[in-house]
Amino acid sequence: MLIGGGDALAALFDSRPATRIRWGLDRIEALLTELGRPERTFDALHIAGTNGKGSTACFAASMLGSGGTRTGLYTSPHLEDVRERFRIDGGWVEESALQSAAARVAGCEAAESCTYFELATALAFTCFAECGVQVAVVETGLGGRLDATNVLRPAGTAITPISLDHTEWLGGSLEAIAREKGGIFKSGAPACLGRIEPPPLAALERVARGVGAPVARLGRDAEVSEIAVRTDPSGTRFRYVSGSRPDGLRLATGLPGRHQADNAALALLLLDCSGYPPDDGAARRGIARARLAGRFEVRPPGAGRPGCVFDIAHNPAAIAALCETLAELSVARPLIAVVGMLADKDWKSTLARLALDSDTMILTRSAVPAERRWDPSRAQEWLSRERGLESIVCRNVAEAVSRGLTLAGAGTLLVTGSAYTVGEARALPELDGVRTGD
Repeated sequence: MLIGGGDALAALFDSRPATRIRWGLDRIEALLTELGRPERTFDALHIAGTNGKGSTACFAASMLGSGGTRTGLYTSPHLEDVRERFRIDGGWVEESALQSAAARVAGCEAAESCTYFELATALAFTCFAECGVQVAVVETGLGGRLDATNVLRPAGTAITPISLDHTEWLGGSLEAIAREKGGIFKSGAPACLGRIEPPPLAALERVARGVGAPVARLGRDAEVSEIAVRTDPSGTRFRYVSGSRPDGLRLATGLPGRHQADNAALALLLLDCSGYPPDDGAARRGIARARLAGRFEVRPPGAGRPGCVFDIAHNPAAIAALCETLAELSVARPLIAVVGMLADKDWKSTLARLALDSDTMILTRSAVPAERRWDPSRAQEWLSRERGLESIVCRNVAEAVSRGLTLAGAGTLLVTGSAYTVGEARALPELDGVRTGD
């Protein structure tokens, strides 16, 4: 994944690995104090969860912007350029503003001890403050309780579905992970919950009661029905009904998948509960306009190239949603899956699920630090021994994509497994085309 141009950005990020994780809020608190507490100059909505939090944040920001609110959006990770993380009113932050903010952050004494994500978070808040953002929608990076973004005093929070991921940091059970993610709840700020299984749901509700956060739930306080997933530009259509919208609202998003209907509905529930209810027109426009790269991002066939799908799914739950969408859209076969994962993910369950829906899997690895680099040859051996499945191993993403394009013919090439793999593939010349998520 590339760093955007500019000396200040390079000075801020180049010497720090993006994958390094360090718990605690002391460093980010010190840095933000030195910067004058920029995160207190705007209102905030804070979103955590295992899968779907980036899309939910994108929907919320898009609806706010469609209603005339100057809106910041901070998401992670980026795919190709760090500037993807920082958006104002739907577009990248202007280069001059980003460079100015980066120079301010880099000049702080406290920045020396901060991680990549802590610096990115401080940069986002500084940009939003300097650019006059009214409301920022902020996605957590990892967990919630000790995530660098948890310095916010949000008007409302949301938790998307929870599954086992980052267990070495968040705990080995869904309940433990839920407690960590519920650490973003604040007294008096509504806690809006997506479709979450009973054990982690109960854990989240206990955390919310403990801090005095009122709870609203998708499936109880708001509902989604009449979902239709299509291949036309309207993508996913659905009907949303809630206590504040009892007559229902018909909505459509260009992001394909039943899970995206839930993500959009959770975003709307969050806005309605937190004091930023969009009118029906702003809700429709915002949900229709929302785009996020690498979330079932489709490039149509062209110039002798098959259709391509990019999706950053990196755990069994996300792969299951991806496969459901592939089936609903009846993508052209054969389906050739280029998969590059990280060593700390549940790659066995993920590959076993993907194997059910792909015709051939090509296993590879992206250019990530050695400590998170998985071994595709080991994965190939496991698939053959435990599942009786044949697969192909390629040394790098470029080689895997080249092989996949040849095998796909008039079918479909799927690139998945991690944001790193998708980012590298999207940048390849042979996959050049219209980028629906930029």
